[in-house]
Amino acid sequence: MNFVEKLRIFAEKFGSISTLAEALGIAQPSLSRYLSGEVKPGLDFIMKLKDLGCDINWLLSDSPDPPPETNQLLQARLKELEEENARLRDSIGRFILLAQEVEAHKKGKKKPKK
Repeated sequence: MNFVEKLRIFAEKFGSISTLAEALGIAQPSLSRYLSGEVKPGLDFIMKLKDLGCDINWLLSDSPDPPPETNQLLQARLKELEEENARLRDSIGRFILLAQEVEAHKKGKKKPKK
């Protein structure tokens, strides 16, 4: 794999080309020129990729291996999962309260205290 192919893989793993361009602080057309191989990136661009969690050793090597998982990508995914977990726990709590209210209504009792 060459640099351009690896850069495309990183962009896909990052989420999307537009997301990566925004994170890099560049316009999407500029990133597209790098992704097409039309423009060779400079050191500033490479350092921004590194700051976003791209393994520069992998990116610049001739290795055909897939990219290693990066801490930043893993941390972002973990944050997403934690947020989803919190939403699910909240929903479950609401379902439990609703079920208690239905049961209380069926038995003719007062609503449970919240």
